[in-house]
Amino acid sequence: MRFLASYRRTLKALAADEPVVLWTSLTWNDRVALWALCFYRLQCRPMQPDLSLIVVGEYEERHARLSFGIVYVTLEPAMARNAWGTARLLSLREVQEKARLWKKLTASSPILSGKPLRETRENKVLLDLGVYQAGLFPKRTARGLSLSTFDTLLLGCVNQTPSSPARILGRENETGQELWRWVSVTGDITIFNRLAQWAEHGALHAKPWTAPNGWQTALYTLSAAGRALLRDGLSSLDQAPPFPIWGVTAYDPKDPWVVVEEAGARPHLQRLGEG
Repeated sequence: MRFLASYRRTLKALAADEPVVLWTSLTWNDRVALWALCFYRLQCRPMQPDLSLIVVGEYEERHARLSFGIVYVTLEPAMARNAWGTARLLSLREVQEKARLWKKLTASSPILSGKPLRETRENKVLLDLGVYQAGLFPKRTARGLSLSTFDTLLLGCVNQTPSSPARILGRENETGQELWRWVSVTGDITIFNRLAQWAEHGALHAKPWTAPNGWQTALYTLSAAGRALLRDGLSSLDQAPPFPIWGVTAYDPKDPWVVVEEAGARPHLQRLGEG
């Protein structure tokens, strides 16, 4: 409720007929939030958004790699006072561009579907997000359908010895190290929830657990169905639990987007049966 109240105050301020100063950082969570705020402001003030921007924290741009995990920035009182003097008014074009990024991110089709995006500076962030998003969608291969890159890694780290989510994430083999790199992007809660979803779908056997120690007390083993999915791929999309990702859902039989990969190129997404 505390966060909901803060969110409502933010929307009320953006809807007001007065200037607004946005404080943000270079973390990915804040970048995407800024796009959303610009989009909403334009709904209220389409021609004169009157938005100013302050970027704070010791989170330098060269370290701002794609990551939606927990990231902290430093902001001490003296830094906040100094930052106030750096506020700059965003042009209408800048606000419109950020709103465009939000619309593309939350569209009902994947980012890397349809006409390829031009390689502009503004689109670079969308392309990075699109590659990440594509990794959550099933693939169309010469043999048929296979699990997404993310799910292949996740199920590949579960074996026939009961293992907790913490142990699964701690696998020291190549697959485990690759999965760990995904954690920095998705955050670990996504991993925990996805394991539970796969257990409900039959690819994993699960031992019941209780909060708050699920990371240690939940136990998973790979079922015969899970081994078959890794070995043979999918015969239909409903063999996997759906995975909502922004405005679209992976493994949705009613909206069947799949990844098509070509050597040396970015992945592309098409609806199943097209192309």
